[in-house]
Amino acid sequence: MRKILFALCLCTFAFAAEPTDLDSLFRGKEYKPVLSASLRDSSKNESAVPKAAAKSSKSDGYYMLQFESVADFDAAQRRRAQLSASTGYAIQVVFDAPFYKLRGGGWGSKKTAEDKARELSAYNINAFVVKVK
Repeated sequence: MRKILFALCLCTFAFAAEPTDLDSLFRGKEYKPVLSASLRDSSKNESAVPKAAAKSSKSDGYYMLQFESVADFDAAQRRRAQLSASTGYAIQVVFDAPFYKLRGGGWGSKKTAEDKARELSAYNINAFVVKVK
């Protein structure tokens, strides 16, 4: 019986590989994805942008990403901490009766805000653009 138990333990150690993300969470190492640059990187073709297009890139309002709407204040605070850790944005909790809306980021153009929402969707973080001002 001891030989069988010993053989099973050896097999377990033989098939054990690198620790998973879940294992690293239990050791206090939180997984934080590294977000890449915007999908529309303007540094590549700056010389190709016409002057008329450069003038239209002025601020047309103030846009934020809205992640969720939650009815419970405590649930909103917990989700706020989770979103802040996973996105790196300072998440605001805005009360708009009867929901607490979780919003983050802030951009001067809708196009830039949509790029960031698309970038976050690659990491399974759903958000949509909201015009604040």
